[in-house]
Amino acid sequence: MSTQSDKAGFTLIELLVVIAIISILASILFPVFAQAREKARQTSCLSNNKQYATAILMYTSDYDETMPMSIYPTAVGVVTYFLEIDPYVKNKDVAVCPSDPQAMKLADLVGYPAPNTPIYSSYGANLALFVTNGFPGYPFVAPPTLASVQRAAETIMTYDANVTQGADGGQSLIIQARHNETFTANFVDGHAKAITAMDTKTTVPQMNLTPTGAVVAGRPIKKYLIGAQGGFYQGMSECRGIPQ
Repeated sequence: MSTQSDKAGFTLIELLVVIAIISILASILFPVFAQAREKARQTSCLSNNKQYATAILMYTSDYDETMPMSIYPTAVGVVTYFLEIDPYVKNKDVAVCPSDPQAMKLADLVGYPAPNTPIYSSYGANLALFVTNGFPGYPFVAPPTLASVQRAAETIMTYDANVTQGADGGQSLIIQARHNETFTANFVDGHAKAITAMDTKTTVPQMNLTPTGAVVAGRPIKKYLIGAQGGFYQGMSECRGIPQ
């Protein structure tokens, strides 16, 4: 004698319903997971900016409260502020944002070799605080001192950025909202925070230079405007200027 056991299986309709439910759940959860991962990268980026704020202020305490220059030439290349404050950071990985670790190649950005400087950077500097000197066509500008910054808690030093050509033909370090429509920045009083930004839905070419000063267009980069949390910088595309 033999026994027969009938086991009911899934019908095609039931399988399709299950697949549809899984697809709906995936479409809901995947963006949440992506935002969570970006939030973690933002935390790392914010830590980088905080470390740079501390390093810059340590530098100023050793140099009569004078801000480091953005860049100046030497016999073998250029010195950037990254190199000037490197003794206070001691970690070149801090120069890059985990959401865009190869945002700017510094040697291409300045058109000269930059010895002992991080190869890549994701951060720009407030060019009203970090002045450029020593190049043909640039008049000497005395670097600002901390005493000249009246509103330290509102004055941005470094931030998520990339470089394009400004209206004056020079370089413009425009913000990059890499973290769920926000960018990170630090301030002269030492604090760092995330600031909201608005995507203008336009792109501009990255601006690099050759040793002769010729402009080389790089990859397209997004253009954003700074939101209300940016205070003095609200509505700008870059963090340039010192609030008075």
